[in-house]
Amino acid sequence: MQRQIIYRCPRTGMNVQHQLDDAALERPAAENIHVSVRCPACTSLHFVNVVTGNLLGDRSGPLPHVRHSA
Repeated sequence: MQRQIIYRCPRTGMNVQHQLDDAALERPAAENIHVSVRCPACTSLHFVNVVTGNLLGDRSGPLPHVRHSA
């Protein structure tokens, strides 16, 4: 199953949607797992936390935009 996350691109400031597999959530210590995603706003790679949707190095807390898709 996949779920939608929204993160803010650090280069452009735009909100970006991405789909993540829920398989990473089933691993132990999933809150510490980041996956690389290609950003359509700036075409760079960003590392997104699979649980919170925060970018690696972002200390602002979890985003309220994490949604599960059916």
